Amino acid sequence: MAYTATLKKLAENLKTVYENTIFTNPGNIGNSREKEVIDYLVKVMAHKYGFQSGEVFDVDDKNSGQIDIIMYDNLFSTVFTDGSGNIVAPVESTFGLISVKSKMGTGQLDHAIAGIKKYDALKRPSATPNTIQIMPDFGVTLGTGLSVSNSKSTYRENINCIFAFDTTVAIETIIKKIKDAGCIDLVVVPNKFCIVGRHRKEFGLNHADGTKLEFSSINSENAVSLFTLFLQIYLSRNRLLARNIEDLVLDIIKQSTIQS
Repeated sequence: MAYTATLKKLAENLKTVYENTIFTNPGNIGNSREKEVIDYLVKVMAHKYGFQSGEVFDVDDKNSGQIDIIMYDNLFSTVFTDGSGNIVAPVESTFGLISVKSKMGTGQLDHAIAGIKKYDALKRPSATPNTIQIMPDFGVTLGTGLSVSNSKSTYRENINCIFAFDTTVAIETIIKKIKDAGCIDLVVVPNKFCIVGRHRKEFGLNHADGTKLEFSSINSENAVSLFTLFLQIYLSRNRLLARNIEDLVLDIIKQSTIQS
């Protein structure tokens, strides 16, 4: 089909960049490959989603540390930048992250999982009961006699991924480690496999026998296309919730003197 064929063509450049990098310094190599994945995602994802390296903080001012690729809301949510290209984002403005590895060994996999856990521990704003969130900063609270369940209209869970250009780790080991972590959704190695991690409520696949498709490797030369399709679905069905900016105004006023 034309849709998946186009994705495959756009993904081919990722392999070319990996095999023909001009850098020898590990830091430069890593930055180059992160940028290449970002460039690819910008080509294949709706423009309402942003992708950039940087840091994330929460309502308690805890910080994620450096993240290879932050997936964030590019339309309605606040994201800060100093012009360097990297961003600093409130966690409520983000959908998740992608940890990028050049050639992933066990140490790199463990490092990626640790970074994902640190991001995953950040605290998001709490939802208002019985409210349908139309946009991150606008919701409709239902009146007496009406109710809304915590369904797809209010669903929000971090989307955590690992993108490795190559790996020396056995698929069985990767699956075991991400299963133990319990917070990883996708692991992809171009032209080799795409591992589906935890079962997501907003889009869960099942095996032919009806059991959940989770912590399973789909081995395919179209691994990046499959990863992209999963990511498109996860992003489209996830709903963000903004923090209450009014509270920030009140905090500043409390620390100030008022003159009339």
